[in-house]
Amino acid sequence: MVDKSSLVASRGAPLSGVGIRFSARRLMALSAYWVAINYLWQGMGALILPRLIVGTIPSAHRGVALAALSVAGAAVAILVQPVAGALSDRVRVSWGRRKPFMVVGTVGDVVCLLGLALAGSYGALLIPYCALQVCSNTAEGAYQGLLPDQVPEGERGRAAGYYGLAVFVGTGLGFLLTGQLIAVGHLSLALGTVAAVVLLALAVTLRFVPDTPAESQGPSRRQALLGIFSFNFRSHPAFTWLLVSRLLALMGITGLTDFALLYLKATFYSGGGAEIANRASGATSVLLAVVVVCAAVVTLPAGKLSQRWGRVRMVRWAAWLGAAGTLLLIAAPSLLFVYAVGVMVGSAFGMLLSVDWALVTDLVPAAESGRFMGISNLATAGAGILATAIGGPLLDLGNGAHAGAGFPLLFGFLAVSLFLGGWLVGRVRVPATGPGLRGADAEG
Repeated sequence: MVDKSSLVASRGAPLSGVGIRFSARRLMALSAYWVAINYLWQGMGALILPRLIVGTIPSAHRGVALAALSVAGAAVAILVQPVAGALSDRVRVSWGRRKPFMVVGTVGDVVCLLGLALAGSYGALLIPYCALQVCSNTAEGAYQGLLPDQVPEGERGRAAGYYGLAVFVGTGLGFLLTGQLIAVGHLSLALGTVAAVVLLALAVTLRFVPDTPAESQGPSRRQALLGIFSFNFRSHPAFTWLLVSRLLALMGITGLTDFALLYLKATFYSGGGAEIANRASGATSVLLAVVVVCAAVVTLPAGKLSQRWGRVRMVRWAAWLGAAGTLLLIAAPSLLFVYAVGVMVGSAFGMLLSVDWALVTDLVPAAESGRFMGISNLATAGAGILATAIGGPLLDLGNGAHAGAGFPLLFGFLAVSLFLGGWLVGRVRVPATGPGLRGADAEG
């Protein structure tokens, strides 16, 4: 566990990290809630929500209905999360400033999941789903402030590695468990497992991770309630450039996963029929498994190495590795070659997720860590929306202009997005000294 000096330091001035090391058990407890968040939303977006749509909407309108719910949910997340993070910066109760929001949000999650299980129409589905976005992002906005609050600077790369690993563990479990339950007709039980996971993860984080009340004044109440609208991006150029870089890089990675099934179907499983479609789906699941496993393997060592080699440099390498893999897909000669590219993309994803997270924590002011971490979700959530909104029309445009030109055009766009993300992270200038900031990347 952490020695007493680290806990004392976390209540006041930012930690220097010298001579302080978090135990693996403490870091796993800190990351536990991140497993639950990803279990909830990865299973929800890929499996649960589409299944709920199938049960309430005629087949001719399911695509529009699913898109409307997804966009509405993303908009709620973008608006709610920075507000919750900023409000948690101001809380001064004895048992901490982040945990009250986590408890309220998680209890709300359970109620909303029950509402989804009982929904019998699209209108009845819309209300608990949007409420779930409010509750979950209230908890997440506050929770994200725990890492910069409690982890000393010298340990943040390692901690971010655990966070990255938690993302892929939650994602894998969400796909596997909820998918199997839905496949055998137990949709309500799948929703019940989500409720159980978020409650269990909350209990672990509450029990083993300290949370100290704020001693310095956070953002004003007006700033907190206005969220992203009151944030002056020009006053924080390093943070702003990092958000732009993250948006572009994640847009490239997200686009690859979103269009994977369509790509494999068009390239290696042409033709109609349910059997061919099922084979394409099976190949896609193998590809995504390769990506997730490689990302999980890479994320811990990447977070640790970023302490020595510099965050900016590693984010750039990760984005450019992903860009190279994306370009290779344009002329992939075989399915086995695509799986090999999946290793590259998964490694890039793991590096990017863990190291970029650590870089964000280096840049946030201690008094406003919840607000800044919540605003960083603008890039994370926005990347998924833009990848589909831009990539889909590009795919159709290319195919309409010339047979087989759609995916080269799409992959060219995603590769450029990744390349620009890696290039623009070089604009991030981390001051050599200052609260909550590391000097390892001062050279940019």
